[in-house]
Amino acid sequence: MQMLEPLISRLYRSTKDIDIEHYRHWALSEVQTLISFDAAIWSTGHLSTRRFHTHTTIGLPRHFPDLLLENLGINPLRKALFNKVGIAIDMSDVIDDEAFYDSEIYHRVFKPHQIHRILSSIHICRRTGIYTLLSLYRFNPEEHFRDQEKQQHQRLLYHLVEAASHACFMSLKSDQNDHASHAICDRQGVYHEAEPQFMDLIEQNFADQNLTRFPFDLDQQEQRVADLIVRSEQLGDLYRVSIRECSTLDRLTSREQEVVAGVTQGLSFKQIARKLELSPSTVSNHLYRIYQKLNISNRSELADLVQK
Repeated sequence: MQMLEPLISRLYRSTKDIDIEHYRHWALSEVQTLISFDAAIWSTGHLSTRRFHTHTTIGLPRHFPDLLLENLGINPLRKALFNKVGIAIDMSDVIDDEAFYDSEIYHRVFKPHQIHRILSSIHICRRTGIYTLLSLYRFNPEEHFRDQEKQQHQRLLYHLVEAASHACFMSLKSDQNDHASHAICDRQGVYHEAEPQFMDLIEQNFADQNLTRFPFDLDQQEQRVADLIVRSEQLGDLYRVSIRECSTLDRLTSREQEVVAGVTQGLSFKQIARKLELSPSTVSNHLYRIYQKLNISNRSELADLVQK
């Protein structure tokens, strides 16, 4: 296990240096330096659909994960993996070699791709319903996966999932001062990725709802729901959803927020009044109520509050 810890460290440290488009392929290549394999798949899906959203493959055609799904019902590994979530399982521990080489799944899926040895595990996030499958393959039937390699595989999957999720959200955060938490959903609200802080806020505010799907309209770019500010942005067929707790500034009326924007830009009462088509005295009254609501007394304190 001595080489495992440095590998786990690299997975996290490299999230800021490797483009998300290439991160999973790079990570699998790193795993290959620790556990020898000829081919691999890393697929992510959702329990509600039992379909994969994304695939990363090494040494196999891109359609191979779809072939696996088409033959899921005859794969003896399927039941074993879902019965022992998080445990690395060797196909030879589920079915002996003679039966495997005579099986329909072998002839349909594995034999055409020269696969003889299979080591797989799945990770399931019960909060989001997202699940991840990692399978490593060997072409040489004499090259069995050793117990140490099974233990390494078992530990690595969790860290692969966490590091890849971190890399995804780092690539999506355009503002480093963004204090919101994020998730990636499809139009049906099915989660593809979700930060732990995002799920914390969802659970705190909507404990009585189905939390494995985002429970609100994704077509509204910004909305206030309960005590949260929710923003959504379409990313191709998916949506990035950002949520944060309401601040004291969020509780101001839209007109009061317009006055705050003018004040923090350094505009005078007259300039704000002209911009908002109000009288200077009305602007002054708005500002007085703003100070009361925010429990502050001057422009400097208001500017400090806005910048937080």
